[in-house]
Amino acid sequence: MTDPTDPMAPAHPTGPAEPTAPTVVTVAADPTVPADLTDLLEMAETADSPAVAKARKPRGPAVLRWSAAVLVLLLSGAATGWAVTVPERTKLPGLETPNDGRYAFPQLTLPPLPSGKPKPSDPASGQRHYADLRQLLLPAPKGATVLQAASPSPSASAAPSASASVSASASVSATASAATRVGPALADWVPCTDYAVADKNTETLKILLTENACRAATKRVWTAADGTRTEIWLLHFGSEDEAAAFNSKARDGDLRAVPGLTSANATIDTSIDAKSIVAFTSGTAGGKAEPVGRVAYLDEGDIEAEIVMTNPKGVPLQAFRQVMVLQDELLS
Repeated sequence: MTDPTDPMAPAHPTGPAEPTAPTVVTVAADPTVPADLTDLLEMAETADSPAVAKARKPRGPAVLRWSAAVLVLLLSGAATGWAVTVPERTKLPGLETPNDGRYAFPQLTLPPLPSGKPKPSDPASGQRHYADLRQLLLPAPKGATVLQAASPSPSASAAPSASASVSASASVSATASAATRVGPALADWVPCTDYAVADKNTETLKILLTENACRAATKRVWTAADGTRTEIWLLHFGSEDEAAAFNSKARDGDLRAVPGLTSANATIDTSIDAKSIVAFTSGTAGGKAEPVGRVAYLDEGDIEAEIVMTNPKGVPLQAFRQVMVLQDELLS
């Protein structure tokens, strides 16, 4: 018999425990927490449930699809950039540049100097040119028709004095072999007196050439695709003073091929404006009313250059400026 006062004895008969309902804790909404933040907290709690994890789709295929799309976009952009850079800019739609009259010249190459001789820009040279005079002549542009001179012999350029003739011949022989290996085809030597024939005051120019001892002369004549005829003369004197003395008087001559020339102070290029004289005809032609004749005289140390450009349809200013600048670069 059990003692009811026994502290270890159960107060009621023992039996199977009845299931108890889960305790539901209701949390009152905190008015200080935003509604959207509450929703996020609930989503975070439910995201860890096995059901949500099971329903979640794998991300691998989606990543691959996006990566492929990005790669295709990059390749397309690179291909487009390459395609744009391949053709010339002037041939792309919307980027065409109209021809302003300039020519396409071959790559210019300075001629070699005789051994031990300085270049014209060297103070020790005394503004003298020691290279082959024919290699200092601007070549014809691409597509032009070149007219060969009638006197190809170097002896044709003999100066009035024997010493001048020997000096010119020595300069020719020193660089003749190298001249055949570089640059365009050489122009021909011509007598200095041929330059005087092109002027109406022929006898006066012949006297000036003799007084100032013209030692050698060469010229090149071409007709460009636009119909402009260009004639360039190079006259080689014994010194800078002799060349300058001839230039100061000869530039006021009257050319047979370009009558009615008017001297101009037009700016051609800051590097040659101070050492050049330009002239043009009063007669004009073409839509831009370009002069039908333009002439330039360049003073470069012991060399005097004359550029004569004519075209019955008008001589483009850009072509005239281009020829002047390039010829000056070869001489300077």
